[in-house]
Amino acid sequence: MEPKIEQRTRFVMAVLIDNEWSLYHRLSSEQADSISDYPSFQRHKLTASTNSSGFSESLGQDQLKLFQQEGISIHELRRTYEGSFQNLAEKIYHSWSSGELSVKRTWGGVLEDAETIGYEHSACLLPEDVLILKEPEKGVSSKKLVTWNVNSIRSRMNVLLQWLEKHQPEVLCLQETKVEDQLFPSWELEQAGYKSYWYGQKTYNGVAILSRQPLTDIRKGFINQYDSENARLISGIWKGIRIINVYVPQGQNTESEKFPYKLEFLQQLHQEISSESYSDLPIIMVGDFNVALDPGDVNDPEAMFGHVSYHPSEHEKMNAFLNQDSSKPEHLQFHDIFRRFDSREHQFTWWDFRTRGYERGEGMRIDHILASSSLLKQITNCSIDSMVRGEEKPSDHAPVLCEIEI
Repeated sequence: MEPKIEQRTRFVMAVLIDNEWSLYHRLSSEQADSISDYPSFQRHKLTASTNSSGFSESLGQDQLKLFQQEGISIHELRRTYEGSFQNLAEKIYHSWSSGELSVKRTWGGVLEDAETIGYEHSACLLPEDVLILKEPEKGVSSKKLVTWNVNSIRSRMNVLLQWLEKHQPEVLCLQETKVEDQLFPSWELEQAGYKSYWYGQKTYNGVAILSRQPLTDIRKGFINQYDSENARLISGIWKGIRIINVYVPQGQNTESEKFPYKLEFLQQLHQEISSESYSDLPIIMVGDFNVALDPGDVNDPEAMFGHVSYHPSEHEKMNAFLNQDSSKPEHLQFHDIFRRFDSREHQFTWWDFRTRGYERGEGMRIDHILASSSLLKQITNCSIDSMVRGEEKPSDHAPVLCEIEI
């Protein structure tokens, strides 16, 4: 049984230095309690939000102009800002961690000789530090979008954070988070520079989207309330693309009542994305589909044929997404992105713990990235990071990454 994890509350800790308040990094409630006896420390409780507005809605025109062009010091910002500075500080820290602003430290000198301070979990801001809001990227840049069944996010937290630091994806979609909403580790992920959007339940299922930039129009579950007791579907809009993250039921075996449930789920999913509410944007649909699409996606196709995860009825449901019927709207003409870049057999995303499948080289490719036809020219690569499956305390799935120019 997993240990109970207390919900964390976020704080900003302020330290009095030469009669100026210097803002230290956000703390968990446990850390804040540990320093509360010291009179020289002051803490401010913050309201958690995954939809914080931009600086243009928080600052006056003069402040915003300085922020974007010459930079503005913490001291000056605090002196002239009329709203809650503690809430603004939270926004500053997130923008710093995600690379949206830079911090110049003058140590009382001139800005030309300033040192650029990189973000770290323990980093602090001093009164004379100058904040400069970076200009939005112009032109096209390559971004990584990833799907990964983590098989319990709290159990894989160290693995996940290390992987994020190494690969720096723009968007990461997670399945089988296996955690209730109030216990989702959003605080830890925010320290790594990601906003979190989640839909979970105790012990089973659960999906989440992590993003460097805020998503809009977050949807959880099916519009028609199908399967409302299970947290298996979440979506949001990222840079004009609808990102859909899904965890399809495994199906157990073809004789089980869970197999018809799986087929019905796939049919309902197709009906969901075919509705008018999904008709205005291109789509990238990712997740653990629990279906191997072609013979090269299983270890032994003859032995697997007709079994759960490689069954003709499952293929029929998946073909509803993947068939290139010209009568379908372009945003509903989906493509298996991995197979556009890699035709090799036995490129698996899942290996059974019980049979030591990874060690034996026996698995299945059941985690997929499907994208609308209109996005194909923008997607430049797709790969599987199977190496992480061999590390300590891994998930039984590997991440699938695609790179998109946007």
